[in-house]
Amino acid sequence: MRRFQTTFFLILYLFSDVHAQLFYTLDSTILQIDIVIDQHRIHAPWDIVWGPDDKLWMTDGPRVTRWDPETDLIDTLLERPYGNGLGMSLHPEFPQVPFLFVVFDTGHYYSHSAKCEVMRFEYDSESERFMNDTILLSYFHAGEHSGGRILFDTTNHLLLTTADYWPANDTFGYLQGKVLRMTIDGSPPTDHLPGDYTFTKGHRNPQGMCTLSNGSVVISEHGQAGNNEINLLSAHQNYGWPVWDGNDCTLLLPDSCTSQTYQNYEALAIFDEPPAGIELYTHSRIPEFSNTLLTCILWYTGMNVFKLNSNLDAITDQSYLTGDVWNYLGRIRDIAIRPDGSFYLITNDRQEARIRLVQPKITTATKETKETPFLVWPNPTRNELFISLNNQHCVDEIQMFDIWGRVLKTHSGYYENQIEVQLPPHIQAGMYFIQLNCQGRKYTERVLVMH
Repeated sequence: MRRFQTTFFLILYLFSDVHAQLFYTLDSTILQIDIVIDQHRIHAPWDIVWGPDDKLWMTDGPRVTRWDPETDLIDTLLERPYGNGLGMSLHPEFPQVPFLFVVFDTGHYYSHSAKCEVMRFEYDSESERFMNDTILLSYFHAGEHSGGRILFDTTNHLLLTTADYWPANDTFGYLQGKVLRMTIDGSPPTDHLPGDYTFTKGHRNPQGMCTLSNGSVVISEHGQAGNNEINLLSAHQNYGWPVWDGNDCTLLLPDSCTSQTYQNYEALAIFDEPPAGIELYTHSRIPEFSNTLLTCILWYTGMNVFKLNSNLDAITDQSYLTGDVWNYLGRIRDIAIRPDGSFYLITNDRQEARIRLVQPKITTATKETKETPFLVWPNPTRNELFISLNNQHCVDEIQMFDIWGRVLKTHSGYYENQIEVQLPPHIQAGMYFIQLNCQGRKYTERVLVMH
């Protein structure tokens, strides 16, 4: 009975959990929410980016990985011996300019150290891996307030968020509680004061950052007492912390409430739900989201939707998506929007993280069927694996990968209708992938190995 129960659970996981669907109704659109990467294949994802190669890039613990939605394979592009990946940004001209920029906390989780490193990696197109890592900048932080979002502005300079500004400490070289700006070699820009990275200051705990279609940049950040903010960045401005928390004076500094010394650049929005990643949605595929800031939420459940005016400098409406299916998604860490108007979310943050795809509901009449020219059996398997081919003349190569994209076996050459794959000796129990390359197209099937 125990063996049966274990096998049943694994089969249920393999064929059901990965494809679990949820639905949520907006005004006229039904959202379909699917798990595309489950908790067994990722560990601690923090940032997701839809890449120029039509793949989803992720920071995940000490790794940067890349998921191919066509083949369902996750490829490990780089792995550090220590650290926890936070924000990342590809150079706007990647891969012609072959640089990836990643912020790594130096602890095994982002709240377990006091130092972050901004890294630059160079892409090698032949190996499809990153090398020549360079530390551009290091900064200190307290606890979970690590900042770490990074992106390019319209002048091809990097913007970086840090946390916990304190005016008395703001002498030359002070980096905390600011949005910093730098060149791709880690130097302060020439249009700043010499040696000064400061773009804006007065930030408490920035959690998200995105570029608007007019080139402006907004950030989402946590307040002290529910006064969470969406801020439109303007160079050299002070956003108020620690004197102002939203529109409330904190009394943390003597006489600060009435003093003209302390500025408070007005936020676009002040709200209760603690935000995380944020992106501008401009597609017509989900009309309720058109021209809005889609904002992930931590601690609470759901998402905030902020409607922008035509000038993109004011918020005209706010909707809070909560309850129902959002309760299953838990903390939502980040969002990445595809060109077709669908988008990915990191959900269930700090529990068993998953990547989910959100899109308008696919009807039976329009849903595409997946053509698979081969069958893998038995699945799950213990010690033998067979592949039945629909057309052996189509097959150029067959490969076996682990969940990190590492190649374990490769077969090439002529095939009969059925072949046997010898599993590597001492293979561990877990999820693996069989990929068939057929006349320039790739097909992938999951395989579960049990012991």
